[in-house]
Amino acid sequence: MTEPLKILSLGWGVQSWTLAAMSALGDLPPVDYAIHADTRHEASGTYDHAKKWTPWLVERGVKVVTVTAPLDSTDIVHKKHNAVTIPAFSLDRQSMQKGQIKRQCTGDWKIAPIRKFLRTIVKARPGAVESWQGISYDEWRRMRDSDVRYIRNVYPLVDRKMTRSGCIQWLEQHGLDVPPKSACTFCPYHGKEAWRTFKRNGGQDWDEIVAADDAIRNRRPNHILFIHPHMKPVADAISIPEDFGAYQAELDFEAPCDSGYCFV
Repeated sequence: MTEPLKILSLGWGVQSWTLAAMSALGDLPPVDYAIHADTRHEASGTYDHAKKWTPWLVERGVKVVTVTAPLDSTDIVHKKHNAVTIPAFSLDRQSMQKGQIKRQCTGDWKIAPIRKFLRTIVKARPGAVESWQGISYDEWRRMRDSDVRYIRNVYPLVDRKMTRSGCIQWLEQHGLDVPPKSACTFCPYHGKEAWRTFKRNGGQDWDEIVAADDAIRNRRPNHILFIHPHMKPVADAISIPEDFGAYQAELDFEAPCDSGYCFV
């Protein structure tokens, strides 16, 4: 029986970067490909990390492939269908009832491009692909079987009982950078500290967040859309001391979710 093609879904966050590095250093078996599905909307820190460490992986035998969805379908508002693709928060104009629209971005921007690439290199027979997912032991509830027969999801970090903090410890022990959280800048699932950091840092990432929030506001006739759960423009929904001409250390015990909600 032919061995399955081993691929790693490389999001360049803590967990998937740890898997890639473990494979590169021989702590895990080699993968045939480490596939990064570039949404075109990752934070600048993620792109900086990928640029620095891709050559390091390649030198150690890891084939890094970047795939993208068609340009017109990676806009926050799909040009062809005029539909908002992210799971924005919605406010009914009449009843003021709060809700959240369906998420399409993960399927369109990540899963579909990866599977399109896979179909060019492997026949879609049952079990043809072993897909490594960067979910750690503390996130085991997010484990899922693939919804197609030719792909079998595996979870090496869960098998090793490695948590996110364990991944960070492993990276530090091997002298490797700990990357920032991997997610689109305007992802509605960001925690409050992530939003504060984006606003505090400003720059291109923050500009993209504000522009995305403005772009979706009135795209549905019966609902007002927001990327922040407070149902306010994002610049107003996020409060930091600098807004008032001050700075103070903030304690926040919110646990980060490096891989967001992608691939669930």
